[in-house]
Amino acid sequence: MNQDEPNLSPPKPRNTNFTELIGWSGFVVVIFVWYGYGLWHEGSNTDSSFDRLNTLFSGLASWGVIFAILLQKSELALQRKELELTRIEVRGQKEQLEAQNVTLRKQNFENTFFSLISLYISIVDSVEIHVPQLDSPRRDVTIKGRECFLHLFHDLKREYARAHKEAANADDLALCISAYDHFAAYRQSLIGHYFSTLFKIIQFVDNSEFVDESEIEEKQIYINLLKAQLSTYELSLLFYNSLSNYGLKHFKLYIEKCGLLENLSVLLAPGHKKLYRESAFGKPS
Repeated sequence: MNQDEPNLSPPKPRNTNFTELIGWSGFVVVIFVWYGYGLWHEGSNTDSSFDRLNTLFSGLASWGVIFAILLQKSELALQRKELELTRIEVRGQKEQLEAQNVTLRKQNFENTFFSLISLYISIVDSVEIHVPQLDSPRRDVTIKGRECFLHLFHDLKREYARAHKEAANADDLALCISAYDHFAAYRQSLIGHYFSTLFKIIQFVDNSEFVDESEIEEKQIYINLLKAQLSTYELSLLFYNSLSNYGLKHFKLYIEKCGLLENLSVLLAPGHKKLYRESAFGKPS
């Protein structure tokens, strides 16, 4: 048996031996009293055979009742002890079952989370665009994977310059929305699924239930794993996507809650940073 496991076998109550001793002692006392009573009657020269027997049986009967009460009390003590041990065992089984459920729930969460990460990576790898070759503008070169996001950001930057030229007095948010709307007109079909998957991963982590007291810290561990997958220009496009009419509902709130833009380093204009709460760029709120 493991030394760390509690001994749940019901021990014999301490007063059991004492009760047996009392029982036998009482029996002996009854015999002595009966015998002394007989000697006393013999000394009185009276016929006391019936009285002696009556005294013996009366004494034994009385002591039998007393002894039965003592035994019943001992049995009740044993039952209470067994009930207490049963409760302890049931409580231990319940705690063990809860711990197993927590472990299983966390394993299921992690399996789903890393499956979503794998899906996200496969989507990034599948992104493909065609851009003019520098030394031969009439010929296109195919760009795949993360490198595409650099060229996609340049497309957005070009649309922002056009929007700024057309409406120089517009505020920053209006310019960003206008630029992204024109950019999305020919690029949304390429990256819409990418942002949708990214949003679902963050939503999945945020909606998952953890039993640890440090629930926020526990979730942030997985958010940080996701953040580590985002490249510089992915973060830049995410910044403007969530501001635009194409941004998924509540995506901006998740970004600010989880500090998803902590590693952001490239913007269309430095002043755009104020379009998000500070928590989006640092410690999550």
